[in-house]
Amino acid sequence: MSKRIICLLLALCMALSVFTGCGTTIDDEPASTTASTDAEASTGADQTDGASDASADSPTASAITENWSYDFDSSFITENGIEYVWERLDEETRVNLGEIMNAIREGQIYCSLSVGFPYEERDDFLTLVSNCCIYYTWVGTSFSTATDESGTVKGVTINYRGIDYESDILVIMDELDAKLDEIISAMPDGTEFEKLKYLHDYLILNCDYSDTAGTSPFTSYGALVEGYATCQGYADAMHLLLNRAGFETMFVTGVGTDSAVKHKWNYVMCEDGHWYIIDPTWDDPSDVTDPYYVGYCYFLISDEEILKDHAAKHESNYYETPYADSMDLNFFNVMGYYATTADEAYEILMEQAKSSTIDSERRCFYVKFESSEAMHEIYESLKDNGQLAEIISAANSAAGTTYKTTSWSRTLNDALGILTITLKESD
Repeated sequence: MSKRIICLLLALCMALSVFTGCGTTIDDEPASTTASTDAEASTGADQTDGASDASADSPTASAITENWSYDFDSSFITENGIEYVWERLDEETRVNLGEIMNAIREGQIYCSLSVGFPYEERDDFLTLVSNCCIYYTWVGTSFSTATDESGTVKGVTINYRGIDYESDILVIMDELDAKLDEIISAMPDGTEFEKLKYLHDYLILNCDYSDTAGTSPFTSYGALVEGYATCQGYADAMHLLLNRAGFETMFVTGVGTDSAVKHKWNYVMCEDGHWYIIDPTWDDPSDVTDPYYVGYCYFLISDEEILKDHAAKHESNYYETPYADSMDLNFFNVMGYYATTADEAYEILMEQAKSSTIDSERRCFYVKFESSEAMHEIYESLKDNGQLAEIISAANSAAGTTYKTTSWSRTLNDALGILTITLKESD
């Protein structure tokens, strides 16, 4: 109790500036006396357009803790799945990050830094902390810093989201752990692609995009337990799922379509030795109301592919971000859903329609083209020639349903040349 009172007094002595939002930074000049304050938002952004902790026994995690010599606990590394980050940090940043992550883990509201960092680096460092708090979902969206006379930040005040510290933290951890265990335990024993698709599909089908619903839409807890999240919640949830399933994973921030807000997505290392990108937020578009819709435009793609419609990818000043250079495991490649002619598109869609089953509530058929122009031209051809009606009829026959030509919708991704046909039950 005394520790908490001291921490509270320290925090109150600072001119704390608390705010919420995405990708916002308040820039104050450092004070010439003993302390200055600033605030840094988390990196969440609006979307404008089974074993528990399998990674803990991984070679990477073991190598990190084998010769551990720090005064703080190493659990924050495996709990948040940030092995990739930790291995690439310099020594001073490791000490700063380790101290503040342990303070957050324990629900402290003020953390003294034994090393500290230059005031001009505060935005970058607090962004690093915010991005690494993937499992510690009780962290709020802002921090404040205390700076000494030399201009070195030697303390950070942590703003939480209205929790009752230790008591709420334990509840949140238990609920998130239980949900992660539940999801991972149901993961199929199939191929690597099938496991990744299961995790991707689960998140999309069980989470809706929102920055107001639930208690913490900017967190993995919001995405997995409450079922509502922004891109940060989606990406953090995907990160934990991949990590718990035994995959090497990493996150990255950037810009979607609106340069005023940040965006966050995931990387996963696959057995072929290549990194691949998953952007679960953009595969669950907010303008598609069908609860059974799952998009695959951003499932296992390359940097080149995602930058066709994502405005920018941000690099970190602390480590080199992954680079995805392959499309080999991309959904459309693995499934054989690429088409260059109307006949090929017809055959691909018809094959999916014929495989419809009566116990499936989703009727989404996919095909990718070499360009936006080809996609629009072939789509119009399929529609005008009555071939879409044939595809719907085949789906009815296979699934025992009563779809009509007036009961389907299409999603056209111009940047990536992807057509998705969604069939809907007739009223």
